[in-house]
Amino acid sequence: MGAQTIDVRRLARHSDRAHGLQQLLGERAWQRLPQTVRVRFGEPVLAVDYVGEFETVRASLLGRLLAWVCQLIGTPVVPRTGRAIPAVVRVGPTERGVAWNREYRWPDSSRCLVRSIKVIHADGTLVEELPARLCMPLDVFERTGTLHFVSRGYYFDFGRIKVPLPAWLSPGTTHVEHIDEPAGWFRFTMTVTHPLFGELFYQTGRFRAAGG
Repeated sequence: MGAQTIDVRRLARHSDRAHGLQQLLGERAWQRLPQTVRVRFGEPVLAVDYVGEFETVRASLLGRLLAWVCQLIGTPVVPRTGRAIPAVVRVGPTERGVAWNREYRWPDSSRCLVRSIKVIHADGTLVEELPARLCMPLDVFERTGTLHFVSRGYYFDFGRIKVPLPAWLSPGTTHVEHIDEPAGWFRFTMTVTHPLFGELFYQTGRFRAAGG
């Protein structure tokens, strides 16, 4: 464990602002997380590429249709499906928060980039900002050593004006799990479930720091 921690910490880069999750989770929940998870989501913010593959990227028919339409506003969800898809998750501090950008590398050599920034607002709300000013407030919590992010609706942010999306018109509830695994690996699992139409998107994969 000691050598693994040194390898991860060596990748850290300092940011002028605090964007880690420690205060949001509370000290008890924070300390229950594995040390490697605390490094990934703590301070200083990591600037690192995580490499691996998505074992499964699937979507329902409605989900695929929604993903193709969403390409008009900047691809907030991946518009393809498949198995054993190589990917890179690029993480790093930005002026406002922490970028988590997923690049999918499809068998035909084409690539798809899904961009998002996690921002902690002044009121302590964690918000994932997606393309086209689409925002997704998140609940974040720890359960049995796993870090969970669960969406609480969606809205478009036009500065002083925020336009909420009705639940039936939104993709539904997004639930992301960050599960630590041995030897520097972690599992990313995302499920998006619509209140009327059930599961729209599901993907899971394993990643570790490049060169780790």
